[in-house]
Parts: sequence; C-alpha cells; structure tokens
Amino acid sequence: MNTVRDPITEERRAYPRVEVNNHKCRRCFYCVQLCPAKAIKLEKESIRIIPERCILCGNCITACPHQAMAYESDAGTVRRSIEANENVIACIDPAFPAVFDSVSPGQLSFALKELGFSEVWEGAVGAELTSVAYRKFLASNVEHPVISSFCPVIVFYIQKYLPQLIGNLAPIVSPMVAAGRIIKKAKGSGWRVVYISPCLARMGEISIREIADSVDHVITFRDVRLMFAEAGIDPRKVDEAPFDGDVPALGRIISVIGGVNRALGHSFDVLVDQVSVAYGRRRVIAALNQLAKGYIQAKFLDLVFCDGCVDGPFVDRELSILGRRQIVSRYAKSQINPRSALMLQKIMKEYSAVGLTRTFKPDVQQLPIPTEEQIRSVLKKIIKLPPHNNLDCRACGYQTCWEKAVAVAQGISEAEYCLPYLLEESKLIYQQLEKSHKELQRSHQELEQAQFQLIRTEKLAALGQLAAGVAHEINNPLGTITIYAHILNKSLDADDPRKEDIDLIISEANRTKEIVQGLLSFARETKLKPGDTDINDLIEETLSLIANQVLFQNIKIKKTFGSNIPTLFADATQLKQVILNIMLNAAQAMEGRGSLAITTAHDAGVISIKIKDTGPGITPEHVSKLFNPFFTTKEKGTGLGLAISYGIVERHFGQIDVETEMGKGSTFIITLPVDVSGGRTQTKAKVLAATQNINTGRRNYGTKKNLNH
Repeated sequence: MNTVRDPITEERRAYPRVEVNNHKCRRCFYCVQLCPAKAIKLEKESIRIIPERCILCGNCITACPHQAMAYESDAGTVRRSIEANENVIACIDPAFPAVFDSVSPGQLSFALKELGFSEVWEGAVGAELTSVAYRKFLASNVEHPVISSFCPVIVFYIQKYLPQLIGNLAPIVSPMVAAGRIIKKAKGSGWRVVYISPCLARMGEISIREIADSVDHVITFRDVRLMFAEAGIDPRKVDEAPFDGDVPALGRIISVIGGVNRALGHSFDVLVDQVSVAYGRRRVIAALNQLAKGYIQAKFLDLVFCDGCVDGPFVDRELSILGRRQIVSRYAKSQINPRSALMLQKIMKEYSAVGLTRTFKPDVQQLPIPTEEQIRSVLKKIIKLPPHNNLDCRACGYQTCWEKAVAVAQGISEAEYCLPYLLEESKLIYQQLEKSHKELQRSHQELEQAQFQLIRTEKLAALGQLAAGVAHEINNPLGTITIYAHILNKSLDADDPRKEDIDLIISEANRTKEIVQGLLSFARETKLKPGDTDINDLIEETLSLIANQVLFQNIKIKKTFGSNIPTLFADATQLKQVILNIMLNAAQAMEGRGSLAITTAHDAGVISIKIKDTGPGITPEHVSKLFNPFFTTKEKGTGLGLAISYGIVERHFGQIDVETEMGKGSTFIITLPVDVSGGRTQTKAKVLAATQNINTGRRNYGTKKNLNH
C-alpha cells in the first residue's frame, strides 16, 4: 500500500482503508443502504469498498450486523512506539466523557499513562484556538455561506461530490489539528502525538500533507478499549491522575450538536437565519445539496455528519444519544470556574503563532452518468421496467429500482443482486429441473412428508398438553375414590359379600392411577440427571429387576456385552426405564416363553444396544405406529411406554430402530453417540442444556423414520 513519507513518521498510511471480510459477509446489503458516497461495489462473488470514493464515515463498520467490516488501525504502531520508550502523548477527543461514562476523567488519564503514554491532554484545547479563528473569520464580512470545516467527513464529501462548495468551507483547521500543533509547540521536538478519536475520518485527515505535522497517529476509542483489555487494565479500578497541558473551557462542548456554534459564544435560535445547525447523514447531505442549489442563505452552517461526535461510529451505544450529550455538557459545565477566563487568555497568548489556516482541494469522484437507454436495458434484464415491475423493495440496498439500474450501468453493482429477480429466476430453474430430473420430484415428496410430520408433531404436542390437563383433573377425584373405598373396605366384616365389589373398585382405581401416571409421564418430560454411565452395568442392573418376575421364569436370557464400551454421559435411571420397557414388551409378546438376547457394541463413536426376542413379530401396519402415543395392541395397555422411551432416547440425542419379521421375532436397536477419544458423549453440552430447557418444547413423537420391516 502506498504511504506518505514525511519528517513526522515513516509509518503513516496515505489514506486508511475499510476492508470487507467476505467470509463473514452475508450479502444483506445494509451497508449499501447506509453508504452516502456509493463507495461499496457489489461484485460477482464479493463486496468491496472503493477507497477513492470512501469518505470514512464508518457507518458500514458499526452498522454491519455480521461484523464483516474492519478498518486499518494505527494501534500497533502506537504500541510499538510506547514499547520503544518514545515520548508519546495521548490527546483525547472532547467526546471521551460519553465513551467512558463509568470512569472519571482522572481515572482515564491514569489508565492511559499505565498503558505507557507519557502525558494525556484534552483535545478540547484545540477548540479554544479554532473558536477564535472562526469568530475573526465570520466577522470579516464574508459574502457567502460558510460551512464549518470541523467535521472531516463533511470535508471529504464536499471535496469528492460537491466540489462547487469547496469555497464555502471555512479555511480553518479542525480542533484536532490545532490541539496537535499546540502540543508540539509546548513540548518541542522528539514527541509523538496520538489523537484518540470517536471517528474514522480523523485518520484520513492526518494523511493530508498540509496538516500532517500536527498529529502523528489517530486511534479510535475502540482501539483504546482493546489496548486496556490486552494490558489487563480496568480504568474503573485505578487511581486518578490530572490531565496534562493547558485547561480548556467551552471547547469541551464541541462534541455535541451545535457545540461548534456554542463554542463561538453564539446561541442557536431557529428564528434567526444567520446560523444553521444540521446533523445526521440524511439531513447534512440534503442541506449541502440545497446549499449548492442556492436554497440556503445562512451565514454560518454548523454541520456534523453524525449526531455530534458523541454519536461517532466508535462510541458505544449503550447510552442514548441524549444521555451522552448530557454527560459531556455536565462535564464541561463542572470544569468552568472563575479561573477559566484567565486560562483561555493564557492559551490565546502563548499559542497565537500556531497556524490555524488551511486550504481545500477538489478530489472529484463523480461516476459516469448513464443514458436512459442503458438504464432501461438494465431494468429490462431484471424485469423491472416501469410502470408495472418497478417494485422499489430496497432489498438490493438502493432506494429505487431506477437507482439500482443506474448503479449497475455505472459498474458499482451487479444486475443479479436483485431479490425479486433472483426469485423469479429460481422459479424458472426449478420448473425446468422439475421436468427433467426425477430426483427433484422425490425431494419434493420428502418435503411434503416432512411438512406432514411437522403438522402431526404439533397435534401430538397439543395432545400432550390435553393429556396433562386431563390427568390432573382425574387425580383429585381418583384419590377420593381410593381413600373412601379403603375406608369402606375396613368397615366391612371379612365375610361380607360386598368386600369383593369394593376390592374391585380399589383394583380398578389403582389401574386408573397407573394410566394417569403414564399420561403425566408423556405430557411432562422428567428433568435429566446425567452422569458417567456404564451401559453394560446398567443392563445388568435392569436384568436384576426382572430376574424373579413370574413373566420371565420361562424366558432364556442371553447376554453378549462388548468389551470396549466407553463411558456414557447420560441419565442412567431414565435409560434403565427404556430398556425395562422394551424387555417387558418382548416378554409379553412371547407370552412368557422364548428367548431374549441382549447385545452391546461400540463402533465409530456410537454405542448400540440390541434387544432381540423370539416372539411373533410386528405386522407392517403396526410398525409405522409403534412409537405413537396411545397406540397399543394390549387389552389393558396405555400405549405410552414406547412413546416415553423414544422421547428419553431422543433427549440423549440417540435413536431407536426396530427390525421385525413375522413368525421370527423383533429386534429393538438403541444407538447413542459417544466421543471415542474423550470417553464422553459428543453431545454432553447438549445433554446438560436439555436438563435446563426440558420444558421448552415438545418431543417429535411418532416421527420416527427408517423402521425396517
């Protein structure tokens, strides 16, 4: 990159660049909407900033929602100067109280000196001299409207896009330049001045040879925060140190709207057209264009591209703009005392020889003006010829389809970056592919199936909520029935014939209680309590629970456990319930006679558990409904066991499959993911998250696919 070589420093760039990280960029074109200079070029595969057109307003950097914009910083050079024990002075912009609102001025000064700065000056001291220069210039009977040259973004915009207004710019340096020259005069040679700014354009300002002697480097408030963080310095927890150098007064107010005018001693009045104040991108550009056309006749225009420097691109937005203004105003007011007038007289006397004038040269960056035929050709290509197709949707970053077509004709945009056009093109391509490729038809069918499953899942979620409500409503009267049935039972004689009826009531009430419990288990997932789990030990414990049950007396159980099974991070109790449910279902299907084979294995980061029975198998029409809640082939079953089991496995980020053959039995296969190297589940973080967010959503019951028949 080209550099400007001057006696001050060999490291200063000619003009700072804004760069785009196209890996982060999501092509939302928000930056295009905000750029007042049309300095962003949309290319085929990327977005690029045109440095010649850029006015360094910084809007694209701070507004990008994907943090894809970055700027070149002098922070590294400043850090090297400090490490080399050079004499480096920090000069902070008057907006600093709004940036470090939780830090006192003395703490900020101390923290900067902890970074290695030799002295810390307030940049507002430069505003005191420039205010005097403005007053003298405006009192010299200037015949044309004067535009403040305080804001470098305004200066760059005029130089590049409204060169006819260059003669209206006040031929006076900015307060930053004045402050730098004051410091250089006060300290002599051998000192470097680093200006800490809320604005990127200040970096561009010091690249101009005419004023390059004032400030050696400009860094932003963002840079300073990063430097504090890297050095482990918390400005809120340090001692205090006074600022160095001369003490300013009203110059401290220049960072708020109308601050320049106020520093001149004026009072803004909307009924007086001698002074006009405008701020903000749209207002300022509109005011400049109106001035160029002769619609504005004010004597002095105090224009600031942002909402004052307290709203610069590198000022944190946690506080409102009003709050930031008030912080700066209160600080300025608190520092004014009876000695302020004497200090100002001292500044004006000591630095009366400091040069405050400068010139401005045009740097015209006008784009070629396309013909109407060229514009209409672009509009025709993107199907936006007026009057019917010009949508003006702004998705491309331009206000109208006409502006978009102009940009394409000028070579700073691509016709294809038009959302409705892309949608229309995609539709045509889709139709062509649909006719020529059967694979697309299959994909379309899968999409419809997924939509059907989604609707079905939502219905099941509603059903789960209904089940929970019903279960709660049934529990209360059911408890009453059970209690009074037991009371009646105890009050009857042992040979009373009515005891048999009451025993039946108690039995059926208990069965209803089990159904209600199943409904609650389905509707409300139990919170996971994960821990290190050995699957083989877990299955042994489960088998011990059924070893003495009558149903398993005539069932032969065969175990084949893998020897290389890693530890699983899971809820052992809930997984035990899953395995127990499947074993009980298998025993009931075999009617208490047959064999049950349990196999565990580990392969490619997945633990598998296979439970195979020798029962009659499952019919094809039943397989697809197997994990649906309330589906059962048992006379007194609730149909919730497998649905609950499916949900438990799913919350461990595993899955259940079933293989079945009529007359030969069924095999249930549970697979759970693990990390081979770490001996932990790959989804440990997710399992932990599931324990916190267990009631945030419903399980996809009944959406199981790939059930092999």
